[in-house]
Amino acid sequence: MLNNQNAMLWIVVGIAVIFILFLFYLYFKERESTKRANRYETSIEELNKEVYRLQKKLKDSENQLEKFQQTLKQQIYQETRLEMKNVLDSNLFTQISPLKSDIQALQEEWREYQEKTENKMVVLEERIKEFAYTPSNPTNIDEGRIVSMYKDGWSVDSIAKELRIGKGEVEFTLKFANLD
Repeated sequence: MLNNQNAMLWIVVGIAVIFILFLFYLYFKERESTKRANRYETSIEELNKEVYRLQKKLKDSENQLEKFQQTLKQQIYQETRLEMKNVLDSNLFTQISPLKSDIQALQEEWREYQEKTENKMVVLEERIKEFAYTPSNPTNIDEGRIVSMYKDGWSVDSIAKELRIGKGEVEFTLKFANLD
């Protein structure tokens, strides 16, 4: 009888130790998740700041271009007015053509700068979109999240990596949803 009581006591102690270890495990996992969330928040804030800086730089560049265009228009108007008074011959076209080619070159540079800036903004928006999907519970497979991420343009590999599940599980879920 005493042996049975000792055995029961050891079983209860063992279960209590396992339960305490489980609580410690959950505590450390939650702490790790909180750290990861803080890193994501910091990254998103930095990306938002970068987008803001790029938008401000784009606006400043547009203002500078507008001022430059106004100045250029004034210069062209003054030069053409003076030249029209002084010379009305065929040399006028040869004198204006360099200005026209310079204006065209400046317009082309401006278009290239706008394209580069827009491309940077698209890349930043895609990076922000990637941070928007953070798994809340990495041990459960969320079929709804897999389907929505796939519909949002995520690849099977990137979904598996983000949710920390096997590629086969993602493919199976997509096949089950008739999306693959």
